[in-house]
Amino acid sequence: MRLLIRTEASSRIGMGHFMRCFAIAEMARAQGIKVIFLLNELGEAAMARLAVIGAQGVQVDGPLGGAGDFLALTALNPTRDDWLLIDSYQATEDYIALQKNTVRVAVLDDLNALDRFDCDLIINPAPAARAVDYERKSRARLALGADYALIRKEFTQTYPAPNDASFITIMFGGSDPTQFTARCAQNLHEALPDVLIRVIVGPANVHTDELAGLERKLDRMRVFTSPDSVARVLAGSQLVITAAGGSVGEVAAMGLPALVLVVYDNQAAALKACPYPAIDARTGLPEDLGVRVKALMDDAAGRAAMALKAQAVVDGRGAERIVEIMQYV
Repeated sequence: MRLLIRTEASSRIGMGHFMRCFAIAEMARAQGIKVIFLLNELGEAAMARLAVIGAQGVQVDGPLGGAGDFLALTALNPTRDDWLLIDSYQATEDYIALQKNTVRVAVLDDLNALDRFDCDLIINPAPAARAVDYERKSRARLALGADYALIRKEFTQTYPAPNDASFITIMFGGSDPTQFTARCAQNLHEALPDVLIRVIVGPANVHTDELAGLERKLDRMRVFTSPDSVARVLAGSQLVITAAGGSVGEVAAMGLPALVLVVYDNQAAALKACPYPAIDARTGLPEDLGVRVKALMDDAAGRAAMALKAQAVVDGRGAERIVEIMQYV
């Protein structure tokens, strides 16, 4: 059995799809399964991650479904002993069905926008995902809900308490194309004069120079650019400000409190089903963000309860469960 992963990553679209697939890849490699990523762009950040777990990367020339995509997959000689994990908004019903002719297919889905899913496994880790939403579209095995949240190993480990005093951590994914990181840091630096601010900058973020300049300007802000362990930087946070998506599950698995911002339309479900309070920020950073965060910081008991509730929802074993399904389906 091999695990082939077809997804996308770049500074333009971010690293979200890659990172959630990486959680499955990491678990597969730990069990001795060969993993090959097929990516539209083999950037340094992605390749560094693959090297750590001993996975292979193949660059695909052209879009998903194009000639380059077909040639890249064919060159790997996939068989029914292998799995192809597809995580892309460009995947169509016909594309998925075509792949199923030669390989077992898993689809990582969070929109449920297709009319049918002719595959072997559907993975949707959103808390609001329901079997009834797929029952007329597919006969595939379903892996739905927070039990299948894609949490990387680093977020399930224990870390020593940091030396810093009370601090908030801000992170908006691997690329942050909305540039929310800098604006959020400035806002909170003014609203919370006694609180330190940690900022985690992803590997595909093209605004690192701007953030470095802001760090020199704001005396209580510290920037962590592409840290070896995001979890180690997060450990001890009094509150995490993050975008809806995979990072929410990571923070929950660590037992930390958070405030979640819905930045894109495909994150809208988090407004109704999220283990943390969620704010609609699709039209921009809320003007009252500082007020909301201060209220949370003044309520230590509320933050502790919030963290316990979230950790009860996400136990960090989602990738393990998915790899187990792949081995026995």
